[in-house]
Parts: sequence; C-alpha cells; structure tokens
Amino acid sequence: MTTPIASPPSHSYRKFKNFLAKFRYWPLHPQWLIYRHESQYYQQLSAQIHGRVLDLGCANQVIKTYLSPTVDYFGLDYYHTAIHWYDTRPQFYANAQQLPVRDNSMDTVLLLDVLEHLPAPEQCLAEIARVLKPQGILILKVPFLYPIHDAPLDFHRWTIHGLQQLAGKYQLTLRHLTAVGKPLETAGLLANLALSKMLINEWQQGHLFRLLGLLLLVPSAILSINLSAWLLSLLNSSDDWMPHSYRLRLECTKPS
Repeated sequence: MTTPIASPPSHSYRKFKNFLAKFRYWPLHPQWLIYRHESQYYQQLSAQIHGRVLDLGCANQVIKTYLSPTVDYFGLDYYHTAIHWYDTRPQFYANAQQLPVRDNSMDTVLLLDVLEHLPAPEQCLAEIARVLKPQGILILKVPFLYPIHDAPLDFHRWTIHGLQQLAGKYQLTLRHLTAVGKPLETAGLLANLALSKMLINEWQQGHLFRLLGLLLLVPSAILSINLSAWLLSLLNSSDDWMPHSYRLRLECTKPS
C-alpha cells in the first residue's frame, strides 16, 4: 500500500503555525487545553519506554529529549511529509505500513497521532506486531473528537472499542487506557478550533476587513472559552463520554 502524495501546506501557512506554536502554553492559544499538559505527558511517557525504541511518524522527535540515555532511539518518518510538510529530519525515511526493520527487534514502538493518517492502518499494526519482541510495548495515541487535519492525509477516527478490536487482530493487548479530555474540555477545544479556522479562511481568501474584525474578537473569545472549560471541568468528575483523544499502552502477546 502506497501512501498518497499530497500537496504540502503553503510556506506562509507553515510559518503562521510555527509562530502560533510558541504560545501553546498560554490560554490564548486555541489548543491550550491540549498543550497545557504536554510536558507532564512526555515525562510520564518516557518512564514507560525502554530498550530499542522505534518512533513512527516522529516529526520533530520531541519525545527524544525526555528519554533516558540508555534508550536506543530510532526516529522514522515518511519522506514526503517530513521534507515537504514539516521540514524535519528523522534517522530513517520509510513507510509505516512497510517497515524496513527486522522481526522481533524492538522493545518499544511509538505511534503518536499517526495511525489516523495512514490509508491502511491494519497493515501498520501488523508491521508493528512483527517488529516488536514478545511482550514488547506499543504506545499509541489517536484523536477521537477532533477536526480533519493535514488534509487530505486524514482517514480515520476510532472509538476505544474499535481500537481494541483492531489491535487485538494483531496480538496487541490493551494494558492501559487514558481517555483524554473531559466533555467540556473537548467542547471548548472544538469551539476554539472552529474560531481559528474562521481566521485562517479569511486570511487565505484575502478578506482583510473581515480578518481585522475577527482579530478583535477571536482572541478574547478563545481566552474565555479556555478558562471557562478548564474551571468548569475542575468541578466535574472524570468522564470518558467525549474525549478528544485516546492514549493506549498495548503489549505484544505473540508467542516467544
């Protein structure tokens, strides 16, 4: 299965996203409800990672900075998206659906916000099961309630039940699950992304006066939504009814 070739985002759009990313830990950022826990998540994740590690769709390899020096890290990404979309440099270029990796050679595989972008996710999971050692670990993160992104390379969304069924076909057994985002946090995130998309649309279409009007209103709306969703969610007990994403730790249970 060959991954489709898609036109990369414009240079100006990439510059805008990179500029906005500098403020991701501020409540004015539309995705602050996700990013405010980012460092804590990577620290927790690093404690689960050991041995030879294959990071599929590694992008800028942010997890590498959190790993122990004893970890043998290999970052892999698809050539077209790494070079033309994100300007990143992994250790290896390859297709996650056809891994150039020996059987039973990896202790840990990372697949963080990647599976939804693959036209044949089953093939990717089969490859992961092949390269993992018995009792090796797959750490998987996927969106659930989240807009289309990196179009047209965005193909799938799963419930946790669908993920378990899919992974189970390849002897990948769920050991731990986190549904990320209480209902109001997910609702706030989606509202912020919708507001941000309005700005992007007006900018791309050259509607200067509309854009200036929205720039006066949208930042304060995003700030209000972020703080309201955060504060109200503090009063709500954990609820996995409408998460924006799932984080899973799966064990490869194939025979030794």
